[in-house]
Amino acid sequence: MDGTIDNGTAWLERPDHHGESTHAFWPDPEAYTGIVGALHRAGVPTATHAIGDAAVRHALDAVEKARATGGDPAVRHRIEHIETVPDDTLGRFAALGVTASMQPTHCCDFTRADHTDNWSRRLGEERAGRAWRCRDLVDSGATVVLGSDWPIAPFPPLGVLAGAVHRRPTRDLTQPPHGPGQALTALEALRGLTTGPAYAAGEERTAGRLAPGHRADLTVLAADPLTTPAAELPDVPVLLTAVDGRVTHRAPRL
Repeated sequence: MDGTIDNGTAWLERPDHHGESTHAFWPDPEAYTGIVGALHRAGVPTATHAIGDAAVRHALDAVEKARATGGDPAVRHRIEHIETVPDDTLGRFAALGVTASMQPTHCCDFTRADHTDNWSRRLGEERAGRAWRCRDLVDSGATVVLGSDWPIAPFPPLGVLAGAVHRRPTRDLTQPPHGPGQALTALEALRGLTTGPAYAAGEERTAGRLAPGHRADLTVLAADPLTTPAAELPDVPVLLTAVDGRVTHRAPRL
């Protein structure tokens, strides 16, 4: 639906401080709405890039209209990024069954707690204060999944897990967190990398957890991610990885 806030191509409900980010990427947003409706009725889940508040709202509106026209109610749609949204948008994710897919390391590494970064200056204090509302979305009942947006940001999932918990710049963990009230617990962040993505993909009965009948997709870590301090998580060694029961990585010590 839009580009990015940093270069003035997001779609915001009010212009940024440079007078930019006022338009959708789609030349005709209503054409997008029609496409989402057609895909929904065909049973095809969608994933929409939407960063600005207007883009997120329009994507949610499109799903709402699509669901009102029929189709399989079990079809799952998701929105990617969701960098700044107002209060009245939060509850709509759970109500419409839309997955919120977010990248907490964007907040950690591309913005600052004091709002002196380009992203925050463009938005101003009010909207910058609504940065990556992971906590509010979880509390509203939404399924929140976490990712890296690689290759834009580093891929390693333990870094993503850590960022969701500490919300500090990974290059300098002594810096204050950006929006500490939006931090997730270690368990919530782990769900965002395991059971959440499985649900978003419609595979929660076969993936995302260690259980009989599920695929043996698993990672063995050298420390418990639920009790290891968030700042130390990125350095925890991976001892073993298996994909569908096949070992794809084994540390020398094993």
